[in-house]
Amino acid sequence: MIYWISAYILKFFARIYLRATASGLENYPEKGPFIGIFNHNSNMDIAALSVAVKHRVHTMAKDSLFEVPLLAWWLKAVCMFPVVRDSSDKEAFNHAVNVLKKGEILFMAPEGTRKKRKGQKHRIRTGFIRLAHLAKCPIVPVAVYGTEKVLPPGGVFPKPVKVSVKVGKPFHLDNIDHISKDKKEVLQKQADEAMAEVYKLVDEMAQKSN
Repeated sequence: MIYWISAYILKFFARIYLRATASGLENYPEKGPFIGIFNHNSNMDIAALSVAVKHRVHTMAKDSLFEVPLLAWWLKAVCMFPVVRDSSDKEAFNHAVNVLKKGEILFMAPEGTRKKRKGQKHRIRTGFIRLAHLAKCPIVPVAVYGTEKVLPPGGVFPKPVKVSVKVGKPFHLDNIDHISKDKKEVLQKQADEAMAEVYKLVDEMAQKSN
């Protein structure tokens, strides 16, 4: 109940205040498991994504947020779970595996953290690639456009700037027989190619807005 009430409030805020629009929703698989990956530009990304999500989804959030008892309770109620950034967080990884094994949906930002400035690039984390192989599930690229103008890093109050979200077609990764440390380059290549699909959608929205 808390999840759906929170989702409705976020969606209402996004629709009214941010004039958020979503396209490509027909591309989602009918059911899970699958992994949705999105570009991370702002703390407003989740609000924007609310207009483009049809099912209950699980997402990661930085572990420091769970240090506040009331906030931690709410985050868990809306299917968020903690992850220690810039580390091999086995507990978070195993939780994500269990989510997918139950046939549920996981959304992840493979860039790991927000961009501090326009054009900045982060190394794409490969955790979602490992998860997709283990769960044998598809990946769905989801592009968020405009949120960096709503609440840029360091911003305090969100500006009423129009945002948009576009869902691309799901795809399966080429099979890797055995995931091990010597496959690091292959996993990174797959991660980079997967995020390239997200940025193709970002470019399409950018061209449309010009």
